[in-house]
Amino acid sequence: MEPGDRIKVITRDETIEGILMPSSSAKNNKDNIVVLKIDSGYNIGIEKSRIKAMELIQKKQKKEKKEKEIIQQEKLPEITILHTGGTIASKVDYETGAVVARFSPEELIQMFPEIKKYARIKSRLISNMFSEDMTFSHYNILADEIEKELRSGSKGIIITHGTDTLHYTSAALSFMLENLKNPVILVGAQRSSDRGSSDAALNIINAVYFIAKSDFAGVGVCMHKTIEDESCIILSGTKCRKMHSSRRDAFKPVNSEPLAEVDFKTDKIIKNFTSKREEKPEKKLLVRKFNPNIKVAILKVHPNMHPSEIMAYKDFDGIVIEGTGLGHAPVNVIDDLTKN
Repeated sequence: MEPGDRIKVITRDETIEGILMPSSSAKNNKDNIVVLKIDSGYNIGIEKSRIKAMELIQKKQKKEKKEKEIIQQEKLPEITILHTGGTIASKVDYETGAVVARFSPEELIQMFPEIKKYARIKSRLISNMFSEDMTFSHYNILADEIEKELRSGSKGIIITHGTDTLHYTSAALSFMLENLKNPVILVGAQRSSDRGSSDAALNIINAVYFIAKSDFAGVGVCMHKTIEDESCIILSGTKCRKMHSSRRDAFKPVNSEPLAEVDFKTDKIIKNFTSKREEKPEKKLLVRKFNPNIKVAILKVHPNMHPSEIMAYKDFDGIVIEGTGLGHAPVNVIDDLTKN
């Protein structure tokens, strides 16, 4: 048996089926654990001392040396998918146990076959990183690539992105892409594509469908509306936030309503936006880049603050102070009652 095989493990207490994964304990010369990826998508470890028997159910499928060529329909609009990282366009490599990016058009269409019904897909890998590692330099690179693709004829851009800082990137691009008259939609996944509860397919298919079927222009975010696999909402790039670490509907609008609700399965788009796409815009798209060397801190106001907390950033170029309520901060002198 080898990693990638589907096997049955019989222990003293239960019988478990799953895909055999590489064991990290083997790297430490302590090969005493069998790791299975069960059908829910989770990995479980089973101590070998508990195992009575192991049975092979199915050998792993041999990898094809060459991706099958997929014919795309020329009459459909071209949409470019720029991959920056995250789990949305990733799959498990059963030889190493690692999650690897799948970013060629053929690989994406094999993962999400519905997208070829709505657009011709072009895709490229820009980076493959954790979203918390994003810097202003990465924002500048991404903005340049978006401009390049729009100038080459793409009708819209989808950016696959890790969810933790996706809303930072959507806000940054909203300010950077001046006179944007095409859709730029950021998409992420809370759960990886190999899990049965993954939100990846619904999010990316609805993003493609929305760009192909609507006249929206601007930067938006496409994520689940609810925890169910029913529909997605399009959120403003500057008015949304990730509000939960793992829920599929983690992204919520802030001080606004969603720009649209999208469901490709029922061919439905409920519009709540006014910005419209322009085939021949009057004003040229301008990219306003960030200074990659600028240092800006974010400081959250809290009880028992000390001046030294602000002074820690004295060498920075600026501080964003996140106040309480309507923007309050402890700047008043202490009252007489408290003194006494």
